[in-house]
Amino acid sequence: MIRILPLVFFVLPFLSFGQLEHCGFDLYLQRQEARNPGFKDQFLSFWNHAQPSASVNNRNTVYEIPVVFHMVYNADDQNLSDDVFLSQLEILNADFRRTNANAVNTREIFLPLAADAEIEFVLATVDPDGNPTTGINHVQTDRNGFELDIFGVENTLDEVKFSATGGVDAWDTQRYVNIWVCNILDTGFGQLFGLAYPPTGAPTFAGLIDTVEDDVAGVILHYTVVGDNNPTADDDGIVFNNNGRTLTHEMGHYLGLRHIWGDGFFNGCAADDGISDTPNQDQASNYNCNFANNTCTDAADDMPDMVENYMDYNEDDCYNMFTAEQVAMMRFCLEELRPELIEGQFVAIDEQAASTLSVFPNPANDMVSTVCKAQMVEVLDARGRVLKRQAHGGGKLSINVAELPVGFYLLSLQGESKIGKFVIQR
Repeated sequence: MIRILPLVFFVLPFLSFGQLEHCGFDLYLQRQEARNPGFKDQFLSFWNHAQPSASVNNRNTVYEIPVVFHMVYNADDQNLSDDVFLSQLEILNADFRRTNANAVNTREIFLPLAADAEIEFVLATVDPDGNPTTGINHVQTDRNGFELDIFGVENTLDEVKFSATGGVDAWDTQRYVNIWVCNILDTGFGQLFGLAYPPTGAPTFAGLIDTVEDDVAGVILHYTVVGDNNPTADDDGIVFNNNGRTLTHEMGHYLGLRHIWGDGFFNGCAADDGISDTPNQDQASNYNCNFANNTCTDAADDMPDMVENYMDYNEDDCYNMFTAEQVAMMRFCLEELRPELIEGQFVAIDEQAASTLSVFPNPANDMVSTVCKAQMVEVLDARGRVLKRQAHGGGKLSINVAELPVGFYLLSLQGESKIGKFVIQR
């Protein structure tokens, strides 16, 4: 999933598209359609039966997700300094929390739909071996760059994710969001900006991507699109991708979002992204921030194209919003399909202690129980905040958690070094 303009080289291979900007996922879609006609029609068949529960919208927890940047460079000028990555992280968090300065540009018709994802990204402080880290990993490679073989069966860009092929092996992808930054070579059909895989089982990708192997989960970025203080930003000859929004787009894919035009090849109005509060759109905006666009007639309450949505293809300055249902989908995918990223926030908890308290049922719905002697029991959220306290006289204890949203929690016994983990699912 790479930001990309739709290419039709499988149908019109003789056309030259010059210097286009891409989200590599489009290349994957078209390659699959060329091999299996009708493949695209199967994309969303599962979505109508597997929408995230409305309880996902009833959230009061801000999730902190650990990330690691792998800067894989050949020439010294590709080796971005840490302040560029810090800038990128600040942009990503502002976009996901809707504190981005240009949120004021969201059009009035879409303001009721715009939402804070309540997801924040933090640099990892401990590596997989338990050693302190800055969360920014600089590694030099002998390779000039990494290229997507648009006619191949495998995604050759994934070679950046393995040291054996000149890249860097992933840190535990269940505990960290791995972001590889490298020189993505021009395919001849245009410059790719980035790529990301959705979680295995993402409802919006059913029938398209059924399984994503753990060792390739993560995001790839072209080195010129990182941050808004990147000294190499103009090396790609493009000026409207210099504000760090490529990662926002790709992180949306990583958390289960589709392009808002539903990746339709020739009739986007008949396709859908599986999100009901993004208006149908015939095709990508193709880096044209035109607020007059209205390429599909949806219904009596027809809306214009949501060109400011992060999951369109547009100029970085144009992007300014996710919708409430996009947020619900991302949190659903995080809580249900990539839960270890949340559970990883419990790293300060002694694992042996955490396993000494049995909590049942687990997963839970409305009630959780345990057996203990403690006089006071606390329920904590993923960030360690106390949500509930309940006195206890000994023996079996049951706690009503019906008002808590889906997610991971801790049960802590005051006065005892016993902790239990449990998850709420509905």
